[in-house]
Amino acid sequence: MHVNVYSKPGCHLCEDALQIIDRMTAQYGLDVTEVNILDDMEMYEQYRDIIPVVEVTDVRVGRLVAPITEPELQAYFTMAQHAILDRSRLRSVVVPYRESALDRLAASIGRHWLRLVLIAMGIFSGLPWLAPIFAALGWWDLANPLYTAYALTCHQLPERAGSVFGYQVAFCYRNTALYAGVFLFGIIYGLARDRGIKRLSWITRPLVWWGFVLMILPLVIDGITHTLGLRDSFDWTLDSTFGSFYMGSQPFGLNWWLRIITGLLAAFGTVWFAFPRMQRAIDESEALRQMYKSRGVPLASKVSQPQQI
Repeated sequence: MHVNVYSKPGCHLCEDALQIIDRMTAQYGLDVTEVNILDDMEMYEQYRDIIPVVEVTDVRVGRLVAPITEPELQAYFTMAQHAILDRSRLRSVVVPYRESALDRLAASIGRHWLRLVLIAMGIFSGLPWLAPIFAALGWWDLANPLYTAYALTCHQLPERAGSVFGYQVAFCYRNTALYAGVFLFGIIYGLARDRGIKRLSWITRPLVWWGFVLMILPLVIDGITHTLGLRDSFDWTLDSTFGSFYMGSQPFGLNWWLRIITGLLAAFGTVWFAFPRMQRAIDESEALRQMYKSRGVPLASKVSQPQQI
């Protein structure tokens, strides 16, 4: 048991306390360190009016301040000794790990997270293309909610969105490429992860952060230049060709290609950067859950430590 005794030269109360502690050293297995408060001005200001101060450092059982008697020291060291023994016993006690329904649900979601993400991305990127089909069939009760819902995530400008049967898709080309790209590249990641395809193993190793930034940067530049009106012209007499940079919102024009390519590139970077890290976090969580399940949980981890008196 380690004990700090705060004192200063010429303090007779400190000398008396040290003599008593010296007699108790063998009984309690004390390792005593005498600390001269004159060596530190802040310590001197803190302890000068209450020395000697005796403090056990192995556990939090408070401290004794002057005047200190032998019965007080004996009671103090006995309390500290019991606290150390109790802490040792707590660490050796293990209680069974009981999973709640919420724990089991979280574990199930963790095992199937990729499938859930792919289903969500497939539905999210596919529904906007059903809206014009419903409109062409006259099913406006189905088409209108889709147009309204996706208006929250897309500007739905006619010159930047596709059309089916003469009706506009509820998503622009960029959003279609971005979210459908996550779906498609997520399938590739799943094949590499679950089927062990060696040619695709690289996608299971997470992309570095600066690589991710480089992959989304073209989409950011493309979006900003469109937002500032630097690239689109509404002169419909111009032909949508690669030689006319300001046009090309129509399918297979320059701007159309840029929206598709930058969207797919950002989706690819997102999958390569995020999916392997997600899998690693889930694997670590599952390993910890299995360890608790097989070995139990140390009781000491459930009990707070004694507080400073």
